[in-house]
Amino acid sequence: MPVTKKAPLLEEVHLLDYWRTIVKRRLLIITCLLTVLTAAVIYLFTAVPVYRGTAQILIERANPGILSAQEIFAIDPSGQDFYQTQYKVLESRAIARDVIGRLRLESNPEYRPSEKGGFSLRDSLKWVAESLNDLISGLIPGLETKKPPVEEDLLPGDALTAMRPESDTGLVSAFQSRLAIKPVRNSRMVEISFESIDPRLAAHGANTVAQAYIDWNLGLRIKSSQSASIFLDEQVKQAKLKMEASEQAIQQYREKHGVSIMAGKTDSGQQSQDISRQRLSQVSTQLINATNSRIEAEIKYNKALELIKNPESADSIPEVAMNPIIISMKDKEVQLIRERTVKGGKYGPKHPEMVALNQELDNLRALKKREIQNIVDSLKANHDIALKQERALNQALRASEGETISRDKIAIQFQVLQQEAESNRQLYDLLLKRLKESSVTEENRTVNIYVIDRAEMPTSAVRPKKSQGILIALVLGLGLGFGLAFFAEYLDDTVKSPEDLERHFSLPYLGSLPHFNLKPEAKGGSDLLVLDDPQSQAAESYRGLRTGILFSTPDRSPRTILVTSATASEGKTITSANIALVMARAGDRTLLVDLDMRRPRLHKSLKLQNERGVSNILVGEGDWRSFVQETPVPNLHFIASGPLAPNPAELIASERMKGLIHEWAEAYDRVIIDTAPITAVTDPVLLSRLVDGAVILIQSGATSRRIIAAGIRQILDVQGRILGAVLNNVDTHHGGYYYHYYKHYYYGEGDKKKRKHRN
Repeated sequence: MPVTKKAPLLEEVHLLDYWRTIVKRRLLIITCLLTVLTAAVIYLFTAVPVYRGTAQILIERANPGILSAQEIFAIDPSGQDFYQTQYKVLESRAIARDVIGRLRLESNPEYRPSEKGGFSLRDSLKWVAESLNDLISGLIPGLETKKPPVEEDLLPGDALTAMRPESDTGLVSAFQSRLAIKPVRNSRMVEISFESIDPRLAAHGANTVAQAYIDWNLGLRIKSSQSASIFLDEQVKQAKLKMEASEQAIQQYREKHGVSIMAGKTDSGQQSQDISRQRLSQVSTQLINATNSRIEAEIKYNKALELIKNPESADSIPEVAMNPIIISMKDKEVQLIRERTVKGGKYGPKHPEMVALNQELDNLRALKKREIQNIVDSLKANHDIALKQERALNQALRASEGETISRDKIAIQFQVLQQEAESNRQLYDLLLKRLKESSVTEENRTVNIYVIDRAEMPTSAVRPKKSQGILIALVLGLGLGFGLAFFAEYLDDTVKSPEDLERHFSLPYLGSLPHFNLKPEAKGGSDLLVLDDPQSQAAESYRGLRTGILFSTPDRSPRTILVTSATASEGKTITSANIALVMARAGDRTLLVDLDMRRPRLHKSLKLQNERGVSNILVGEGDWRSFVQETPVPNLHFIASGPLAPNPAELIASERMKGLIHEWAEAYDRVIIDTAPITAVTDPVLLSRLVDGAVILIQSGATSRRIIAAGIRQILDVQGRILGAVLNNVDTHHGGYYYHYYKHYYYGEGDKKKRKHRN
């Protein structure tokens, strides 16, 4: 599959590009490496050895104590912030000042400022030392970095944090820079490390920091207990005064309102009622009964009034129906009616007996009616009595309620005084208990910090580690060198390989010319390498370039060839001369023309005259054949540029120039024209339209891609034809595998002649 076969090739070429960059920038890499190594070696072998002493302490979470006094210590030991606080305390300036005082470090020579003036090599390399130390600490396990100094004190103002003069700021910072606090992972242990050039001081410093930290915690506990005791003592006194005042208020209230009105408690613990409340309850009950009686009497009376209006239904009144007098009257009335009925059958209505019976019956009925009226009047009297009784009880109820409310207010105020007195007594008892606990805790001298391992005097230095330092310097130097090399390569926008030509310009690649040295002219040297040293690598490259030019067009080989470059000094003159030599020696009748009419030098390479040439031909001073010069090489003729013309661009753009090139192409097999750079003048742009094709010479690693692109664009804008590009001055030692292979295989080691490079 094509894709599978191309992938390894692309990867290999990509890696070779990296290798070429490294080889090309080898001097920069070596310089960076040697600089860093030199600085590291100077520091490592001049630095004073530093020793480290390490002590281990255990910090328990809970504060040990024989009493429960959590209210006194506002420290929550259950969270992670507790340990973070302890670490900051260990790193604090207060602990540092305490240790400095205990060890008398202000008189220690290590902490005294240097009295020597002038340049200090060690100070100048300080940044190198710090960089190496950071790298070693990060790459090598077990090597700790030093903590930055803590800028603010974390402890309260006591003996350990007493105000110090500002002059000790540098001393404290120097001490903190040598101190390192490292928590042991997944444990409650902490490592305290101290560094010094004196091994005994290193061990003693770590142990003193641990002891100062323990003393600080103990002092903090004692000070907290003392502050709590003073506070509680004052609070106990105030609570006692409040308790006595509240009890005195209760007594005065009793004396003012009397004991009998105060609500008390029965033997069963229930609250008893006072007399007013009992009276209110009784009156309320009586009022309810009186109201019921009044309602009942009112109902009976109203019913009787309704029934008495109808004499026939008056007997249905319950009190009437149950009255014995009414009952006897009814019986007698029944007898009289029955007797009247019997005698009515014998006598007429006017019979004396009938009249007597009717008279007696009417009297009985009138008597009955009066009796019924008396019963109704008695019902009315009962209703009036019940109504008066109800009203009297209502008045009594209101009076009892007022008395009860007044007594309740007195009782409520009494209860408030009782509750306040009880609360004051409870507060007094609680504070008195805490005061006793605080007094006992103040005598407790235990802390929750223990020294597990005391620091021992170290036998070997922790810094500098020479082998590790040199190794890190080597890595750092190589890394810096490689980084600068690739950065410089990134900034380099020149063309360095045939791949660059195809990638950036899409130009055909005609060939490459290696870097070579020329002999000075005083020793017989010249630019004609093909003639002077035909077996050299450069001569073979020119022969390969001839092949590339001849096969650059598909239909026929180009006859008129323009050699130019984007900028000056890219080797186009030497290239033009040697290409012409190669073609002439191959049997082609070749004409070499120097059309660089501003700075001609092709005649110098051929060691010929430049008194007459193209400028004379273009102004009509004779036929061009009379200006052709013979060369020592068979089949090679030369026309010089001639005297410098004031208007070379107008001469080249003339019709005469176009006719000349046509005549040269008819007379010779190959016409090689050397001209000026593209971006300097317009001559090569004008000539590119008159020839079969232009060969653009590009100096490897020297010409910017922007300049090359501008030159190519100028030729294409005038519809000129470009045969391809030639990469000149390629370093065969670092230009690629094929140059090495070609040189060593074909020429061996014999081609080592030293020549002076010329363009």
